[in-house]
Amino acid sequence: MHKLWAVRRKVPHENHPWLVYCRAPRSAVFLGGSQLKLKQLLLAFILLVIVSGVWVLQGYLSMESARRDVLMMDTFVSVMADGREAERVLDETVVEMRRLEALLSAHIEGSDVYRINNALGAQVSVSAETIEVLEVAEEVFRRTNGAFDVTIGAVLRLWGFGTEARQVPTAEELLSAMNGVGFTNVEFSREEKWVRLKHPATRLDLGGVAKGYIVDRATEFIYSRGIRHAVVDAGGDVRITGGRPNSPRWLGARKARVGVQDPVNRERLVAVVSVMDGAVLTSGDYERYFVEDGIRYTHIIDPRTGSPVRGLSSVTIVTSKAAVADAIATAVMVLGKEAGLALIEDWEGVEALLITAEQEFIMSSGMAALTEVLR
Repeated sequence: MHKLWAVRRKVPHENHPWLVYCRAPRSAVFLGGSQLKLKQLLLAFILLVIVSGVWVLQGYLSMESARRDVLMMDTFVSVMADGREAERVLDETVVEMRRLEALLSAHIEGSDVYRINNALGAQVSVSAETIEVLEVAEEVFRRTNGAFDVTIGAVLRLWGFGTEARQVPTAEELLSAMNGVGFTNVEFSREEKWVRLKHPATRLDLGGVAKGYIVDRATEFIYSRGIRHAVVDAGGDVRITGGRPNSPRWLGARKARVGVQDPVNRERLVAVVSVMDGAVLTSGDYERYFVEDGIRYTHIIDPRTGSPVRGLSSVTIVTSKAAVADAIATAVMVLGKEAGLALIEDWEGVEALLITAEQEFIMSSGMAALTEVLR
């Protein structure tokens, strides 16, 4: 505890010059006790602010903006990040995405899915990632009453999707392939990590959920490396974390803007969706298709009939995870505008923009707040 001290001096009283009393100088009182401690604390605080400012400024100056554009999953993939060592992190991210593709693609020999499809009903040991994708697929299958089903692999190949020879199958061929469709034909164990197909005609194709899953995992991988601003775009499957940094960086971040293509003219946008964190995914009948005898056949198959869907041109889903958005978008394309919109309104945390074949725009109750329509 500081002692309060003062220089004492004799001062004559104006009315009694012979009377002397003691008084402490004001400067001595100001420099003593708690006021002296306050001044020391203020100086320490100023020094702390200066050091912290220098540290923060160094952090901003050391941040990198990086981007990678690669071809994988049968589409163009763009990965963008802003943070320390972003260049190195994105190189590692691309490697991780290719590893996951090699596990989940039905078309890569030796993948988990390839081995399951060729195991003739035997149990196949698989990765934890394959089990996770199957769990998402099973949930959406159940909630959509079968409008989304990953067991249509044989039907897709019959139509030629995933091959070079696209064609309209005969009714007999289609009936035979449809015998194996139904997620109830899939058995798997999360604990023991194995999968088996119970029907000899069943073939898995995880394309309607695996791409979104890989996008999710890529974003989470980037975040785990200390980067807080990233966008992963895999041909319309977009996952955003932390928005996009402002310039200058210390102004914080802004929402990322994701464009929605015009289904008729893919060179222009019809809407922009703004999101700080989450997934924005568009599925459309214009991505992969073929025309035979003047009829257009899209790659999105109704698992209930085995035929390509009609009625909706595109579906844009906004939710937290790209894997779930991927599967829901496919289900809505199958269900059509009325049943599809009802599904969205019943699914918490999911919003949607539907564009019909007649170019009618239909939005879920919360989608308008996220969307800027450009026409």
